[in-house]
Amino acid sequence: MGDTGRDPLIESVTSAVVGVTDFGPHLDLFCGELGFEVAARGVVEAADAERLWGAGLGDVEAVLLTAAGASTGRVHLLKADGAAAPAEHPHTLDVGLAGLNLYTRDIEASHERLAGAGHPWISAPATYEVPLGGAVVSVTEGYCLGPDGLGLVFVQPANARGTQAWRTDPGRHYTELTSVVAHVPDFEAELAFWGPAGLGLSAWYDVTFSSPGIEEMAGLPAGTVLRLAFVAGAGSGSTRIELTRVESGHRGVDRRAAQRPARGLGHTGWSVRTGDADAAVRRARATGGRVVCPAFDTSTPLHGRARLAVVETPNGISVEIWQPFCRPKRRRSSRK
Repeated sequence: MGDTGRDPLIESVTSAVVGVTDFGPHLDLFCGELGFEVAARGVVEAADAERLWGAGLGDVEAVLLTAAGASTGRVHLLKADGAAAPAEHPHTLDVGLAGLNLYTRDIEASHERLAGAGHPWISAPATYEVPLGGAVVSVTEGYCLGPDGLGLVFVQPANARGTQAWRTDPGRHYTELTSVVAHVPDFEAELAFWGPAGLGLSAWYDVTFSSPGIEEMAGLPAGTVLRLAFVAGAGSGSTRIELTRVESGHRGVDRRAAQRPARGLGHTGWSVRTGDADAAVRRARATGGRVVCPAFDTSTPLHGRARLAVVETPNGISVEIWQPFCRPKRRRSSRK
Protein backbone atom coordinates (compact mmCIF):
# COMPACT_ATOMS: atom_id res chain seq x y z
CA MET A 1 0.00 0.00 0.00
CA GLY A 2 1.47 3.33 -0.96
CA ASP A 3 2.24 6.19 1.41
CA THR A 4 0.55 8.81 -0.78
CA GLY A 5 -1.46 10.73 1.80
CA ARG A 6 -4.66 9.61 0.04
CA ASP A 7 -4.99 5.84 0.37
CA PRO A 8 -6.85 4.58 3.46
CA LEU A 9 -4.16 3.07 5.64
CA ILE A 10 -6.34 1.60 8.38
CA GLU A 11 -9.65 -0.26 8.64
CA SER A 12 -11.00 1.76 11.57
CA VAL A 13 -10.87 0.48 15.15
CA THR A 14 -10.60 -3.27 15.68
CA SER A 15 -10.39 -3.21 19.51
CA ALA A 16 -10.68 -1.04 22.59
CA VAL A 17 -7.91 -1.50 25.16
CA VAL A 18 -9.19 -1.87 28.73
CA GLY A 19 -7.03 -1.98 31.88
CA VAL A 20 -8.17 -4.31 34.67
CA THR A 21 -7.14 -5.19 38.21
CA ASP A 22 -8.80 -8.60 37.93
CA PHE A 23 -10.12 -10.35 34.83
CA GLY A 24 -13.01 -11.99 36.72
CA PRO A 25 -15.47 -9.06 36.96
CA HIS A 26 -14.89 -8.10 33.31
CA LEU A 27 -15.39 -11.66 32.11
CA ASP A 28 -18.56 -11.87 34.18
CA LEU A 29 -19.82 -8.68 32.50
CA PHE A 30 -18.70 -9.17 28.90
CA CYS A 31 -19.04 -12.94 28.64
CA GLY A 32 -21.67 -13.67 31.28
CA GLU A 33 -23.99 -10.76 30.47
CA LEU A 34 -23.11 -9.35 27.03
CA GLY A 35 -22.41 -12.56 25.12
CA PHE A 36 -18.75 -11.98 24.24
CA GLU A 37 -16.34 -14.93 24.04
CA VAL A 38 -12.70 -15.35 25.04
CA ALA A 39 -10.91 -15.65 21.69
CA ALA A 40 -7.38 -15.79 23.13
CA ARG A 41 -5.52 -15.31 26.38
CA GLY A 42 -1.89 -15.36 27.41
CA VAL A 43 1.02 -13.07 28.18
CA VAL A 44 2.59 -10.16 26.32
CA GLU A 45 6.21 -10.88 27.16
CA ALA A 46 8.19 -8.28 29.09
CA ALA A 47 10.43 -7.29 26.17
CA ASP A 48 7.43 -6.57 23.95
CA ALA A 49 5.47 -4.90 26.77
CA GLU A 50 8.41 -2.55 27.39
CA ARG A 51 8.59 -1.56 23.72
CA LEU A 52 4.84 -1.03 23.46
CA TRP A 53 3.98 0.54 26.80
CA GLY A 54 7.18 1.55 28.60
CA ALA A 55 9.78 0.16 30.99
CA GLY A 56 9.22 -1.74 34.20
CA LEU A 57 6.04 -3.63 33.40
CA GLY A 58 7.32 -7.20 33.18
CA ASP A 59 5.06 -9.76 31.51
CA VAL A 60 1.53 -8.40 30.97
CA GLU A 61 -1.42 -10.80 31.12
CA ALA A 62 -3.90 -10.25 28.31
CA VAL A 63 -7.30 -11.53 27.15
CA LEU A 64 -8.95 -10.96 23.77
CA LEU A 65 -12.76 -10.82 23.72
CA THR A 66 -14.92 -11.00 20.59
CA ALA A 67 -18.65 -10.93 19.88
CA ALA A 68 -19.79 -13.70 17.51
CA GLY A 69 -16.26 -13.79 16.10
CA ALA A 70 -16.48 -10.22 14.73
CA SER A 71 -13.20 -8.81 13.40
CA THR A 72 -14.09 -5.37 14.75
CA GLY A 73 -15.52 -4.05 18.03
CA ARG A 74 -13.30 -6.34 20.12
CA VAL A 75 -11.96 -5.80 23.63
CA HIS A 76 -8.33 -6.19 24.75
CA LEU A 77 -8.17 -6.72 28.52
CA LEU A 78 -4.72 -5.92 29.97
CA LYS A 79 -3.83 -6.69 33.60
CA ALA A 80 -2.55 -3.42 35.07
CA ASP A 81 -0.54 -4.37 38.15
CA GLY A 82 0.22 -1.28 40.21
CA ALA A 83 -2.08 1.01 38.22
CA ALA A 84 -0.98 4.62 37.91
CA ALA A 85 -4.25 5.96 39.38
CA PRO A 86 -7.32 4.59 41.18
CA ALA A 87 -10.23 3.47 39.05
CA GLU A 88 -12.66 6.29 38.25
CA HIS A 89 -15.47 6.44 35.73
CA PRO A 90 -14.92 9.30 33.25
CA HIS A 91 -17.71 11.85 32.99
CA THR A 92 -18.84 13.18 29.61
CA LEU A 93 -17.32 16.55 30.55
CA ASP A 94 -13.91 14.95 31.25
CA VAL A 95 -11.16 15.19 28.63
CA GLY A 96 -9.78 11.91 27.28
CA LEU A 97 -11.20 8.48 26.57
CA ALA A 98 -14.82 8.01 27.59
CA GLY A 99 -17.40 5.24 27.19
CA LEU A 100 -17.57 2.22 24.91
CA ASN A 101 -20.82 1.94 22.94
CA LEU A 102 -22.75 -1.12 21.80
CA TYR A 103 -26.27 -1.84 20.60
CA THR A 104 -28.94 -3.64 22.59
CA ARG A 105 -32.24 -4.96 21.27
CA ASP A 106 -34.13 -3.95 24.43
CA ILE A 107 -32.55 -1.23 26.54
CA GLU A 108 -35.13 -1.42 29.32
CA ALA A 109 -34.41 -5.14 29.75
CA SER A 110 -30.67 -4.39 29.67
CA HIS A 111 -31.06 -1.74 32.34
CA GLU A 112 -33.04 -4.01 34.63
CA ARG A 113 -30.76 -7.02 34.14
CA LEU A 114 -27.39 -5.25 34.47
CA ALA A 115 -28.45 -3.05 37.38
CA GLY A 116 -29.70 -6.18 39.13
CA ALA A 117 -26.33 -7.83 38.51
CA GLY A 118 -24.56 -4.98 40.34
CA HIS A 119 -23.71 -2.67 37.44
CA PRO A 120 -25.32 0.71 38.27
CA TRP A 121 -26.39 3.23 35.64
CA ILE A 122 -25.99 7.01 35.85
CA SER A 123 -29.70 7.25 35.12
CA ALA A 124 -32.46 5.19 33.57
CA PRO A 125 -32.27 5.00 29.75
CA ALA A 126 -33.28 8.28 28.12
CA THR A 127 -34.37 9.34 24.62
CA TYR A 128 -33.00 12.46 23.00
CA GLU A 129 -32.99 14.04 19.56
CA VAL A 130 -30.02 14.82 17.34
CA PRO A 131 -29.88 16.47 13.90
CA LEU A 132 -29.21 14.23 10.90
CA GLY A 133 -28.97 16.14 7.65
CA GLY A 134 -32.14 18.15 7.41
CA ALA A 135 -34.01 15.86 9.77
CA VAL A 136 -34.03 15.09 13.50
CA VAL A 137 -33.71 11.52 14.75
CA SER A 138 -34.33 10.00 18.18
CA VAL A 139 -31.72 7.99 20.07
CA THR A 140 -32.39 5.96 23.22
CA GLU A 141 -29.39 5.11 25.36
CA GLY A 142 -28.08 4.75 28.88
CA TYR A 143 -24.71 4.89 30.63
CA CYS A 144 -23.72 1.85 32.71
CA LEU A 145 -20.84 1.86 35.20
CA GLY A 146 -18.69 -1.24 34.70
CA PRO A 147 -15.70 -2.55 36.70
CA ASP A 148 -12.41 -0.65 37.10
CA GLY A 149 -13.81 2.68 35.91
CA LEU A 150 -15.09 1.33 32.59
CA GLY A 151 -18.14 3.10 31.19
CA LEU A 152 -20.50 1.30 28.79
CA VAL A 153 -23.12 3.15 26.76
CA PHE A 154 -26.00 0.96 25.60
CA VAL A 155 -27.89 2.19 22.56
CA GLN A 156 -31.23 1.01 21.24
CA PRO A 157 -31.20 2.56 17.77
CA ALA A 158 -34.33 3.46 15.86
CA ASN A 159 -32.58 2.33 12.67
CA ALA A 160 -29.62 0.11 13.51
CA ARG A 161 -26.74 0.14 11.05
CA GLY A 162 -25.27 -3.21 10.15
CA THR A 163 -23.02 -4.88 12.68
CA GLN A 164 -20.92 -7.99 12.17
CA ALA A 165 -22.23 -9.75 15.28
CA TRP A 166 -25.89 -9.25 14.37
CA ARG A 167 -25.27 -10.39 10.80
CA THR A 168 -23.59 -13.55 12.08
CA ASP A 169 -26.09 -14.19 14.88
CA PRO A 170 -29.36 -12.26 14.38
CA GLY A 171 -30.75 -13.58 17.66
CA ARG A 172 -28.09 -11.93 19.83
CA HIS A 173 -29.23 -9.36 22.37
CA TYR A 174 -26.00 -7.30 22.10
CA THR A 175 -23.55 -6.42 19.32
CA GLU A 176 -19.81 -5.99 19.29
CA LEU A 177 -18.59 -2.50 20.27
CA THR A 178 -20.14 -0.06 17.80
CA SER A 179 -18.19 3.05 18.86
CA VAL A 180 -15.21 4.08 20.96
CA VAL A 181 -15.55 7.57 22.42
CA ALA A 182 -13.07 10.35 23.22
CA HIS A 183 -13.54 13.95 24.38
CA VAL A 184 -10.82 15.93 22.54
CA PRO A 185 -9.92 19.60 23.06
CA ASP A 186 -8.35 20.02 19.58
CA PHE A 187 -11.16 18.68 17.44
CA GLU A 188 -9.81 19.78 14.07
CA ALA A 189 -6.39 18.23 14.68
CA GLU A 190 -7.98 14.91 15.62
CA LEU A 191 -10.18 14.93 12.52
CA ALA A 192 -7.16 15.67 10.33
CA PHE A 193 -5.17 12.83 11.94
CA TRP A 194 -7.86 10.23 11.24
CA GLY A 195 -9.30 11.73 8.06
CA PRO A 196 -8.65 11.28 4.33
CA ALA A 197 -5.29 13.11 4.38
CA GLY A 198 -4.27 11.23 7.54
CA LEU A 199 -4.90 7.56 8.24
CA GLY A 200 -7.71 7.50 5.69
CA LEU A 201 -11.04 7.38 7.54
CA SER A 202 -14.05 9.57 6.80
CA ALA A 203 -16.00 11.88 9.10
CA TRP A 204 -19.51 11.33 7.79
CA TYR A 205 -21.34 13.04 10.66
CA ASP A 206 -20.26 16.25 12.40
CA VAL A 207 -22.87 18.26 14.31
CA THR A 208 -23.17 20.64 17.24
CA PHE A 209 -26.30 20.35 19.35
CA SER A 210 -27.86 20.41 22.81
CA SER A 211 -30.60 18.21 24.22
CA PRO A 212 -32.28 17.86 27.61
CA GLY A 213 -32.41 14.10 26.97
CA ILE A 214 -28.65 13.71 26.65
CA GLU A 215 -28.21 15.94 29.71
CA GLU A 216 -30.39 13.53 31.69
CA MET A 217 -28.72 10.40 30.32
CA ALA A 218 -25.13 11.62 30.85
CA GLY A 219 -25.60 13.75 33.97
CA LEU A 220 -24.72 17.02 32.18
CA PRO A 221 -25.44 20.58 33.31
CA ALA A 222 -28.45 22.27 31.72
CA GLY A 223 -27.53 24.05 28.50
CA THR A 224 -24.54 21.84 27.66
CA VAL A 225 -23.65 22.14 23.97
CA LEU A 226 -21.79 19.22 22.37
CA ARG A 227 -19.94 18.83 19.12
CA LEU A 228 -20.06 15.23 17.91
CA ALA A 229 -18.43 13.54 14.91
CA PHE A 230 -18.39 9.91 13.80
CA VAL A 231 -15.23 8.77 12.03
CA ALA A 232 -15.17 5.39 10.30
CA GLY A 233 -13.72 3.35 7.49
CA ALA A 234 -15.39 2.36 4.24
CA GLY A 235 -18.02 -0.35 4.32
CA SER A 236 -20.59 -1.24 6.93
CA GLY A 237 -20.06 -2.92 10.24
CA SER A 238 -16.78 -1.34 11.35
CA THR A 239 -16.44 0.19 14.80
CA ARG A 240 -16.63 3.97 14.65
CA ILE A 241 -14.55 6.57 16.44
CA GLU A 242 -16.89 8.96 18.21
CA LEU A 243 -15.23 12.33 18.86
CA THR A 244 -16.87 14.83 21.19
CA ARG A 245 -16.09 18.29 22.52
CA VAL A 246 -18.07 20.39 24.96
CA GLU A 247 -18.63 23.78 23.32
CA SER A 248 -20.48 25.48 26.17
CA GLY A 249 -17.59 26.15 28.54
CA HIS A 250 -18.29 23.29 30.93
CA ARG A 251 -15.19 21.25 31.75
CA GLY A 252 -14.39 18.24 33.87
CA VAL A 253 -11.11 16.47 34.65
CA ASP A 254 -8.34 15.84 32.12
CA ARG A 255 -7.85 12.07 32.45
CA ARG A 256 -5.40 11.48 29.62
CA ALA A 257 -2.26 11.13 31.76
CA ALA A 258 -3.74 8.12 33.58
CA GLN A 259 -5.19 6.48 30.45
CA ARG A 260 -2.10 4.49 29.43
CA PRO A 261 -2.34 0.86 28.22
CA ALA A 262 -1.05 -1.70 30.74
CA ARG A 263 -0.66 1.12 33.30
CA GLY A 264 -4.16 2.56 33.66
CA LEU A 265 -7.60 1.16 34.43
CA GLY A 266 -10.71 1.30 32.30
CA HIS A 267 -10.68 2.54 28.71
CA THR A 268 -7.01 3.25 27.95
CA GLY A 269 -6.47 3.02 24.19
CA TRP A 270 -7.43 1.72 20.76
CA SER A 271 -6.11 -0.88 18.35
CA VAL A 272 -6.36 -0.40 14.56
CA ARG A 273 -5.52 -2.83 11.77
CA THR A 274 -3.53 -1.84 8.68
CA GLY A 275 -2.04 -3.43 5.61
CA ASP A 276 1.18 -1.43 5.99
CA ALA A 277 2.28 -0.58 9.54
CA ASP A 278 5.35 1.40 8.48
CA ALA A 279 3.38 3.61 6.10
CA ALA A 280 0.67 4.13 8.74
CA VAL A 281 3.29 5.24 11.28
CA ARG A 282 4.78 7.69 8.78
CA ARG A 283 1.35 9.10 8.02
CA ALA A 284 0.52 9.38 11.71
CA ARG A 285 3.70 11.37 12.34
CA ALA A 286 3.06 13.62 9.33
CA THR A 287 -0.44 14.51 10.55
CA GLY A 288 0.44 15.56 14.09
CA GLY A 289 0.81 12.22 15.87
CA ARG A 290 3.70 11.15 18.08
CA VAL A 291 5.47 7.84 17.54
CA VAL A 292 5.80 6.00 20.86
CA CYS A 293 7.00 2.66 19.47
CA PRO A 294 8.22 2.22 15.88
CA ALA A 295 6.93 -0.82 14.02
CA PHE A 296 8.49 -4.19 14.86
CA ASP A 297 7.67 -7.84 14.27
CA THR A 298 6.39 -9.97 17.13
CA SER A 299 3.67 -12.36 18.27
CA THR A 300 1.15 -11.68 21.05
CA PRO A 301 -2.06 -13.35 22.24
CA LEU A 302 -3.96 -10.24 21.11
CA HIS A 303 -2.75 -10.20 17.49
CA GLY A 304 -1.01 -13.45 16.70
CA ARG A 305 2.01 -12.90 14.45
CA ALA A 306 1.97 -9.25 13.44
CA ARG A 307 3.93 -6.07 12.91
CA LEU A 308 3.10 -3.68 15.77
CA ALA A 309 3.60 0.00 16.51
CA VAL A 310 2.18 2.54 18.97
CA VAL A 311 1.43 6.19 18.24
CA GLU A 312 -0.40 8.96 20.07
CA THR A 313 -2.92 11.15 18.29
CA PRO A 314 -2.65 14.97 18.44
CA ASN A 315 -4.88 14.80 21.54
CA GLY A 316 -2.75 12.17 23.30
CA ILE A 317 -4.87 9.06 22.66
CA SER A 318 -2.80 5.87 22.61
CA VAL A 319 -3.29 3.93 19.37
CA GLU A 320 -1.79 0.55 18.60
CA ILE A 321 -1.27 -0.05 14.88
CA TRP A 322 -1.04 -3.68 13.82
CA GLN A 323 -0.42 -5.43 10.55
CA PRO A 324 -1.22 -9.16 10.53
CA PHE A 325 1.28 -11.44 8.86
CA CYS A 326 -0.17 -13.16 5.82
CA ARG A 327 0.66 -16.76 5.22
CA PRO A 328 2.42 -17.27 1.89
CA LYS A 329 0.34 -19.02 -0.72
CA ARG A 330 1.30 -22.58 -1.51
CA ARG A 331 2.77 -23.04 -4.93
CA ARG A 332 0.92 -25.52 -7.04
CA SER A 333 3.02 -28.30 -8.49
CA SER A 334 2.74 -28.73 -12.23
CA ARG A 335 2.43 -32.05 -13.94
CA LYS A 336 4.23 -32.76 -17.14
